Amino acid sequence: MSNSAMSIEQIHAHSLLATTFDHPRQVLASPFLDQAQKRCVLAAWASDAFAVEGRPWLRQIPGSSRAISIGDILSTLRTLDGDDGPPAISQRMPRPSPAKRTRAIGQTAFEVKRLRADIHV
Repeated sequence: MSNSAMSIEQIHAHSLLATTFDHPRQVLASPFLDQAQKRCVLAAWASDAFAVEGRPWLRQIPGSSRAISIGDILSTLRTLDGDDGPPAISQRMPRPSPAKRTRAIGQTAFEVKRLRADIHV
């Protein structure tokens, strides 16, 4: 297991730690958590495990008095990461040119046409 991988116990601990906060901004403002811990708490909060039934855009931690939108949680994560902004728009990759079709040895031009019609080329 790599150093960056977390155990199930650590993930569960961060989920439990998330229950001590009412809003993602409180996680961001906490002086007791380092940046990695804040990210883990927010990621645990954003997970589908805390999705409100019938309202997948909301997350509610058991015992919490209110639900929080996933947008607020993700916004806080972006703030934590320094908000690099959206990724740059890149040029579309050019379509590859179609391969040239050659006839097999002994294949007639009529057979090639029929084959192309069958596979809609």
